[in-house]
Amino acid sequence: MAVNQIENDDNFLELHNQKAITMRKEFFLLENIIKDTCGNNKVYYLPSSGDWGNALIRYGTLKFLRFIGIQYTELKSYHDAKLMEEESILLFGGGENWQDVNEGSIGILRNIHKYFHTIIVLPSTYQATYSLPNTIFFSRDRYDSKKHMPDAPFCHDLAFFIEPIPSVKKSTTGYFFRTDEESSGKLEIPPENSDISLKGSHLSSVYPFIDTISQYSIIHTDRLQVAIVGCLLGQEVHLYAGDNFANKAVYLSSIEGYYANVYFHETTD
Repeated sequence: MAVNQIENDDNFLELHNQKAITMRKEFFLLENIIKDTCGNNKVYYLPSSGDWGNALIRYGTLKFLRFIGIQYTELKSYHDAKLMEEESILLFGGGENWQDVNEGSIGILRNIHKYFHTIIVLPSTYQATYSLPNTIFFSRDRYDSKKHMPDAPFCHDLAFFIEPIPSVKKSTTGYFFRTDEESSGKLEIPPENSDISLKGSHLSSVYPFIDTISQYSIIHTDRLQVAIVGCLLGQEVHLYAGDNFANKAVYLSSIEGYYANVYFHETTD
């Protein structure tokens, strides 16, 4: 599988390592805040639930936590929070489920925050202003999310923490546009389109997800996590606007200037 390949591609690895160095300061800030907050307390991680794309965020998060030496217990459901030990810390998975002031991620945290000493919300997209006692929010873009949450420190989406994935490029084009209720409805979906993110969940293995995308040399998508995989594979990627600002904001914050041959489009024209 592409994600398990070991290739002697020094140019690819060197280029990716240079990008990793430029991203390192934001990950270092996240590391410091997590370590300072956690101390010797028990740490729990609750991934953001959702489709297969969220599995990439979870995978990158687990690699990050192991890399910085944080011992944690992963929760499979927020219902498990009631069983937590007093004075424990919750790392709440990053993502885009912050679209309402009462529902989604904020609704979950309002129900469970009393069970934790401190909560750290990992890099996310915010479409409103949120506040909870003893909660640190991280933003995954420097633009629209920061307008809503100006005090939220910036860190790249943790899917970017995944190591480079050398692959054999093929002269074919893959289309991975949304077909669910969050589609912008403004894009013409080609007949060969595959909305791969709907074929798994946040707990699915990321390997088939990555392997499928690796079969193409050019990617067209309005799925942010598909675009991130394309970046990690060194593909030519065309990322299109979704039904909100997230794609463009993350592109400007973590893709433009870091990855070559990746282009953002407001429409398919």
